Amino acid sequence: MKKLFSVFIVLLLAVCSIFAGGSNETAGAGTSASSGKEELRVVTFFAGSDECAPLWAELKEEYQAAHPDVVLVDESQPTAGANDLFRTKIQAELAANTPADVILFYNGSDGKTILDSGLYVDMKPYMDADPEWSDNLIPAAMEAGVVDGVQICIPAAGFYEGLFYNKKLFDQFGLEYPTTFENILTAVDVFNENGIIPIAGSLMKPSYMLEIMILAQVGAEGQSDYFDESWAPALENIKTLYERGAFPADTMTLSEDDLRMLFAEEKAAMMFNGNWCVAMLKDNPDMRILSMPVVPGGKGGEDTALSGFGSGWYMSKAAAERSDTAIEFIKWMTSPEIMARFIAVSGSPSVKCDPPEGSSPLEESALEMLSKAVYQRNAIDSQVTRESWLTLAEPGLQYVVTGQVDPVDLLEQAASYNY
Repeated sequence: MKKLFSVFIVLLLAVCSIFAGGSNETAGAGTSASSGKEELRVVTFFAGSDECAPLWAELKEEYQAAHPDVVLVDESQPTAGANDLFRTKIQAELAANTPADVILFYNGSDGKTILDSGLYVDMKPYMDADPEWSDNLIPAAMEAGVVDGVQICIPAAGFYEGLFYNKKLFDQFGLEYPTTFENILTAVDVFNENGIIPIAGSLMKPSYMLEIMILAQVGAEGQSDYFDESWAPALENIKTLYERGAFPADTMTLSEDDLRMLFAEEKAAMMFNGNWCVAMLKDNPDMRILSMPVVPGGKGGEDTALSGFGSGWYMSKAAAERSDTAIEFIKWMTSPEIMARFIAVSGSPSVKCDPPEGSSPLEESALEMLSKAVYQRNAIDSQVTRESWLTLAEPGLQYVVTGQVDPVDLLEQAASYNY
């Protein structure tokens, strides 16, 4: 039924897009019939509960005020797991051949889908034509927007993940900060003795913890050896934490929202998570983040960070042929001034820009973490099939920590789904 419902939604949106496209053709491509102004259709995921939605609302107003001859038509949709309205809308418009002028969409295999549609431009010629703009783009970040040798998009603000910790709680009990695995194990024992949850971690939704622990174990190069048995010690280390009592009593059923609240309310001393948590934590001066430290026999450490650019700005061929409005909008959205405002909310910059004014200690620790990282690696779950990753993470990891499945056997099973 879920699959049928998803198909129905795609078809419905496709039909709506066709009618919308016909309406635009009647008025003249990209022109509003009522005002005679150029319309710029933009689709992002800055909607619903997304942490950047309020900033996006501000930016739309600013852009509109500065461009009175353009009507910014915002068609952003929220992302919501299996019923992802945002992804469904983009897929429907590709199928209906009615692409939005500018979209902020995912990279990786999704970028391949956009490229294969033939509806969006190669951004490289536009970068070459304006070195004043493109020289400010970070080359390592731009690589995330390349598919089959084509710069199909301009990556936007990126993500990072790491080990959050509460400095005050560590100081309160005279503990060394979690810069080594041994320090973490010692802290687990002390916090348990004093009624504090050591790590706000969920074994129902363990992806962040699993990603970080694997990278700490095998390092930057080993991370791409998907489901290799060299990953097994990382699973064993999570098992060690579980047996040591590091996680909440309800870790097998704990939701992502619940674990974030445990950490934010200082009921837990550590948490594996990402930049999307910064907005709710940065007002607490004791919050910090670091890369997972080297584990015994591991190859990771502070020179390696889990960070990447999972989305970027795409421009349709139709918009590019019509006028310079779409490319100028993308340049504005990727300017140092705008990027600094985005990373003040969360994320890492894809362009050279100054740190946000009035950065909190948490934000400063994040920038320090990223600056120390010689190697930055994207999340594994964006590089392998969804089925293979879920086999490992949900609920596979639960069986490992409870001793029901051997880590190597689980990795072999997950690998069989990575086709």
